Amino acid sequence: MNGSLRMGVVGLGMQGIGHLENIRAHPKAELTAICDINKELLEERAAAFDVAHCFADYHDLVACNEVDAVVIVLPDHLHREAAVAALQAGRHLLLEKPMALTVADAEAIAAAAEVSAGKFMLNLSNRWMPSFAAGKSRLESGALGIPRYIFSRMTNRIDVPTEKLPWLQNSHPAHWIGVHRLDIARWYVGREITRVRALHREGVMKERGFNTVDFYQATLEFEGGAVMSLEGSWILPTSYPSLVDSKFYCLCDKGVIDLDRFRSELSIAGPESFDLVTPLAGNVLGQPTGFTVDALRHFVDCCLDDRQPIVTAADGVALTKALCTIVASAERDGEVMKIR
Repeated sequence: MNGSLRMGVVGLGMQGIGHLENIRAHPKAELTAICDINKELLEERAAAFDVAHCFADYHDLVACNEVDAVVIVLPDHLHREAAVAALQAGRHLLLEKPMALTVADAEAIAAAAEVSAGKFMLNLSNRWMPSFAAGKSRLESGALGIPRYIFSRMTNRIDVPTEKLPWLQNSHPAHWIGVHRLDIARWYVGREITRVRALHREGVMKERGFNTVDFYQATLEFEGGAVMSLEGSWILPTSYPSLVDSKFYCLCDKGVIDLDRFRSELSIAGPESFDLVTPLAGNVLGQPTGFTVDALRHFVDCCLDDRQPIVTAADGVALTKALCTIVASAERDGEVMKIR
């Protein structure tokens, strides 16, 4: 494929607008179509981004002859039908994480990707964070030896599931935010996960009227013996000085990779709050920049150059199996479960 990649975005909310901005800034991408069931939001985004083709139904967008590639930014539990429709139409597909909330849905998407004329990439954009990418390079050089133990915590403030994205009560913190660090761990170890033991607890979210758990903790075993402790929540108070808390520690035979979101290069104290705001992605001097832009660039380049993206449908299925096993083990009060 020569020239630019004509792109359509399904889902125009908090995450969707980031994709619109990144596409608009990409020299080889053209935003040609958008879709959302919210008519007012659809009209607002169409005007702001000067988009000619606007749809309330994703079936119409994937059928549009002015679309080569589709970005799906729907709630976690709505991925399967839209993803399969895009792939069956022969469109390239960038699907927001997590791939799905059930193994059956993930496998259906993977099956559609296998026979589609389009490329598929699961948007696990954290791989493009310079710190994680640098860690991967050091591991591949052999300088640190083999990963033996990984600890990771990734959490959200409570305003994310209660105010910004209330549909998250249909998901689980492991699927929503744990998928990022589980992907990095699997990428680093280079082996599949074999067994899981997990716990979760509820209370705070249900007191607020949201039918979901507060936090989880999981112990995972990999082929070859590596072990991971993975934990996360979405009940941090709104006073917390960052929307996301993230820590990642990888102990190897010969060294350690240690990343901490609170080791910030930029902190700002305002009249009412203190924020750790070191930008990992966002608008810098009028242009989107950072790991989300780099992930999109990789997807666009793979589509135009007929290359396979580094995050595949097989990755998505493997992660979904592990995440679903975390949830199942927690629902059985910590039963040790094999990945099937």
